[in-house]
Amino acid sequence: MSEETETETEYVLIIGSSNMDLNIYSKRLPNPGETVTGGTFKQFLGGKGANQAVASVRSGARTIFIGKIGNDLFGDKMISRLTDEGVNMDHIFRDPQEPSGVAFILIDENGENMISVAPGANFNLKPDEIRSKTQIIKNSSSIVVQMEIPMDTIQEIFKIASEGKAIKILNPAPLKTIPIEVLRNVDIIIPNEGELFRLHSLLGFNNLKEEGKQKIIHISKDLTNIGVEYIITTLGNKGCIIFEKKTDKIFEVSAPKVDAVDTVGAGDCFIGVLASMLSKGETILNAVNYATTAASIAVTRKGAQESMPSLSDIQNKLEKLNLNEQ
Repeated sequence: MSEETETETEYVLIIGSSNMDLNIYSKRLPNPGETVTGGTFKQFLGGKGANQAVASVRSGARTIFIGKIGNDLFGDKMISRLTDEGVNMDHIFRDPQEPSGVAFILIDENGENMISVAPGANFNLKPDEIRSKTQIIKNSSSIVVQMEIPMDTIQEIFKIASEGKAIKILNPAPLKTIPIEVLRNVDIIIPNEGELFRLHSLLGFNNLKEEGKQKIIHISKDLTNIGVEYIITTLGNKGCIIFEKKTDKIFEVSAPKVDAVDTVGAGDCFIGVLASMLSKGETILNAVNYATTAASIAVTRKGAQESMPSLSDIQNKLEKLNLNEQ
């Protein structure tokens, strides 16, 4: 494959998954073996990578997406929709054999969800395809990778990125075993609380007696000892906890109180906006404030990509929150 370059600077690079989300909204989620009727069906474009790309571009960052999608109708819709959003889709790969990824999502009246994903072409993104994008990876300002693509591909991405200037962000979801070599090439890990605890266990650390915030801090220290600079643990409607290796300090960021209608994509919104703000030179704390506020807007809207706020939406809400605090 020929080497491709990207001449413009200060862009967010998202490498990961794109799915078609098939959503059913119902009063409650079914128990195992149970059928719940009376729901409403909606179809949205999703996938953690594509969601994060939309969040990034809507919050004002030039954004490039790299992933692999099927040579099918769903794939055509993904390219068309993300291009319309302003995401650079020039570096996407099409798979002639595997279909585009699909996610079946159940959402209850409180916005809680259950998700089952058939990854399709997403899981066919190869390391050699990534190597053909070496200069684009090296020249990015910030790069985000999730785990809906193969682990050997993720390892190759961060190996290449470590030779460039990008702020390297890993969203360890859906969680699986991560080689230490990958973590040593990552600057920021953004798990939720459950993913943080499971990751700690998968890496072979001993079980901890602490609970709550103290447990998060202890695990964060263990992970930064591997080489990661920041652990940002998201806590849903409670906000997040940032652990900074350099200062050995934590920072807590609370989330604005809202009436959630759909939490699908909220974590992706947080990560995409964070990467966007960091690419513009914002401090980690300011970037997290933007990201937390953006996610609080997203959960008040249905759909994943559809729910992502614009930069003006985020700034307006931040201004209102600051006025309320005065």
